[in-house]
Parts: sequence; structure tokens; C-alpha cells
Amino acid sequence: MLNQVFDPLISNEIIRAFVIFFASFLIFKTFAVTIRFFARKFSEKTKTEVDDIIIKRWNTPINVLIFVSSVFLAVREISLTQTALETINHVIFTLFSLSIAYIIYAFIDVTFIRISRRVSEKTETKVDDTLLNIAHSSLKAAFIVIALLYTLSIWGVEISPILASLGIAGIALIMDKTIRVGDIVKLDTGEMGEIYSITLRAVRIKTFDNEMIIIPNSIVANAKIQNLLQPDPTVRVNIDFSVEYGTDPEYVKRIVLEEISTMKIIDREKEARVLFLAMGESSLNFRVMFWVDHIDKRWPAHQEAITKIYRRLYKEGIGIPFPQRTIWLREDKIDTPKPFDEKFAATRDKIYPWFGYENEQKKMDDIKPVSKKTNLKSFIKNMKRLKIGKKLKRKKKS
Repeated sequence: MLNQVFDPLISNEIIRAFVIFFASFLIFKTFAVTIRFFARKFSEKTKTEVDDIIIKRWNTPINVLIFVSSVFLAVREISLTQTALETINHVIFTLFSLSIAYIIYAFIDVTFIRISRRVSEKTETKVDDTLLNIAHSSLKAAFIVIALLYTLSIWGVEISPILASLGIAGIALIMDKTIRVGDIVKLDTGEMGEIYSITLRAVRIKTFDNEMIIIPNSIVANAKIQNLLQPDPTVRVNIDFSVEYGTDPEYVKRIVLEEISTMKIIDREKEARVLFLAMGESSLNFRVMFWVDHIDKRWPAHQEAITKIYRRLYKEGIGIPFPQRTIWLREDKIDTPKPFDEKFAATRDKIYPWFGYENEQKKMDDIKPVSKKTNLKSFIKNMKRLKIGKKLKRKKKS
């Protein structure tokens, strides 16, 4: 409302932001002083000191709230980049949240101290004093941890691993409402059952075989969980079946839908469907899909539907084929190749340690015929062999 008042009067956004800040600060401060005045008048009429202490301790956080609220209204008048605006908003919401948390803590803390004093005054032992001090310290630590975690979440930090390490991931699971007691869940490891309990340490799942699975919250917080009751308890039932080749697919769809329509357990607000999935190796494959209004009806509906489909197919004389293979016996004699055929001569004596060739030059070298180099000694030996061979031939002729 203040920006609507000052926008026509002040054109400079910086000056307008300062004016809105001081105006809103004055309005909020006046309202706070008025509330504090009546609160003090009320506390003077009471016999307890709790309200007086609370009013004193609330003075600082309320002033912080007034300042933060005034800054928030003023910043909206200044043109800033998206990054700068997000950073300022994070700071404002952090201070605002911490102030609210401190106000709540002050009320609980003062009340707790008052009650603990009354309890300790009625007993003579020091055990209760020790226990109350421990409880008081735990209360402070819990508030500090919660405030810090909430602050981290404001700044976009993922706090689930931190909660798991602190052993309070169960609180996060309960607050997040991803799973609740009574939900039917399926874990990424395959286990399926009903959420039996959620504690600070673990989640207990009761399977349909009446077995209890206990999973630590640190694992549940990082696991993939399929909740079958969210967002609503309705669930679809899928049934796959096959018929023999030669059957008209549309006729199969019609008779199956007729059988499904006779079931009272199905959800008639949602359409039932029959899909012709594929022409398999030995059958025509179909899938029927229909809905029930709760997961508890899933398996009863499945059993009733699959029985009705089988009986109707049998009544119609439509066969459900067994897996089959066609065997072809070859009668002609074919000359199969052999590794010592002439066409394999180029590669008969070679072994390639890798696939292909490193480069084109190596390929050309492999294709070229290998030529044996001859030296002088081998040449003389060859000539002598030729002369000896000729002399032997002449002797045979003679």
C-alpha cells in the first residue's frame, strides 16, 4: 500500500525506497509499542513473573522483525538483478525466521524454567535437578540445530544427508509426508509392504508375508521409494495374454472387454482397454488394462479377470499356443568351404593380432607377395645343383 502512495510523488526509486523504509519502520514500531504497552498492563495484574520475562526477552527479536520487514518493503522499489534480489531475499528470510524461532524459544524456555523450579522445590534429591538441566540443555541444542537446518534450507542446501547423520531423518520423513504409516510402498531393492512405523532411527515395513523389514532412516532418505497410495489409492491392473495365429485381433478385444465389463470390483469411472501388443514368435500378444479404486482390490481383480479371460477364450475355441519352433531339414548336399581351399591361400599362413590395419602402407605391404633376397653363396649353390641335375639326366639317357 505504501508504494501506491509514494509512486506518484517520488520518481527516484532510491529515494522512494528510503522513504518507504522509514515510513514502514515507523508504522511497525508504533504498532509494536502499542502491543507492548497493553501486554505490560496485563502482566501487572498477574501473579507470575513468566509474562514479564517473556515481554523483556521479546523486545530484541521484535525490533529485528520490524527492521527486516521494513527492508523487505523498501527493496521491492529498487530495480536489481535476479541474483542480487535472490540474495537479499535469502538474507531477509533468514533473519525473519531466526527472529520467529527465538520468540518461540523464549516462550518455551521461560515456561520450562518455571515448571522445573516448581518440580525441584517439591523434591529433596538432586537427581531431578540434574535431569532438568540436561533436558534444558537438550532443548537449547535442539532449537539451535533446527534453526540452522532451516536456514540452510532457505539458502538451497540439501539437508537430508545432514538429518540422516544427526539421527533425526525420521522427523524429516514425517514432515515431508513422502511416506506415512499405512502406506503401501515398494523399495528399489524389490521389497514391498506396508509402512508399519516411522521412528527417529528407522522405518519398519511389514511385508505381505508377515515379515518385518527394518531400514535405517539414513538409507530411506537416499532410497528410491515407490508409494502405491500416493497421490491417491487407485491403481491399474495389467494382464498380458496370448492367442494363436489366425485369430482376428478386434474380435479378441471385443470379447475380453465384454468379460471385464461383468466384473463388479473394477472402477467404472475409468476406461478399460485391450491393446494388441505384438505378433510374437508363436502367438498374438495382448494386454488388458483396467482400474480399481484401492490397491487392496488389485489382486482379487487380477484373479477374477484372468480367470474370466481364459474361460471365454476356451469357450470361443480360441487357442492359447505353446512356445514352438519350426525345424527345417536340408536334403541337398552343398560343398561347404574348407580352410585349405585355394581362395584362402593369401591368408593361410598369416595371423593378425588385431582387427584391421594400422595404416594404408601396412595394408599394401601385407598384400604384396614376399620376395626372397638371394646372396652370392646361395646363387653358387643353386648353380651347382643345376649342373649336378643335368649330369644325372645325361647318365640316365645314356
